Amino acid sequence: MILLIIFYLKNQKLKRGKNYNYTLLALICFTVASVAVINHLNDIMFSLGMLFFILGKILFCLRFTNYRDFSIVKLFPFFVGCFILMFSVFYLIYNGLGKFFIPVLIYFFVSLLLSLFAYLRKNDVNNKSYRVVILSMIFLLLSEINMGIKTYYTPLPFEDISVMLFYAIGVYLIVYGILIEVKIKEKLV
Repeated sequence: MILLIIFYLKNQKLKRGKNYNYTLLALICFTVASVAVINHLNDIMFSLGMLFFILGKILFCLRFTNYRDFSIVKLFPFFVGCFILMFSVFYLIYNGLGKFFIPVLIYFFVSLLLSLFAYLRKNDVNNKSYRVVILSMIFLLLSEINMGIKTYYTPLPFEDISVMLFYAIGVYLIVYGILIEVKIKEKLV
C-alpha cells in the first residue's frame, strides 16, 4: 500500500484540490485498514480495519462524485444485481455473523455504494478510466466476498491468497483508473 501511495503521488496530475486529498486520504485509510486486518482473528483489530476500510471507501465515493443527472431506470439493473449479490452473501454468512451483523451490513452497504459511484462515472470520464475503475470494483467485491465467507461461513481453498490478490488488484486498478482519468467536459472545452 505504501508503494501504491508513492506510485499515486509520482504519477498524479493534480497537485492540490479535493480530489487529490480524497484519493490520498482514502489510500492512507486503506493502508491502516490493511495493517489492522492482518490480525483479523482479534475482534478489536478486525473492527478497526473495517472502520478504516469504510472511511476509505467513503472517501473514494466523494472522489468519484459527479454532478450530472442520471436516470433511475438505467440504474435499476445495477440495483437489482447489487441486491441479489448482497442478499446471497448475507444468506450464506448470516449464522456466523453474531455481533458483527450490523458492522458487516454497513461495510457491504458502503462497498455497494462505492460501486454505484464508480458506475455513475459512465458519461463523466473517459471510457478507459471508467472501465478500469469498474473492473477494480469487481476485484474488490470478490476480495470482500471471499473474506466474508472465510471469516463467517467456512474456509476456502487458497483463501488468504485470493483475498489479498483480489484486494491488491482492486486497489491498484482504482488508483490506475484515477490516474488515467480525463473528465469528458474538459475534452469538450
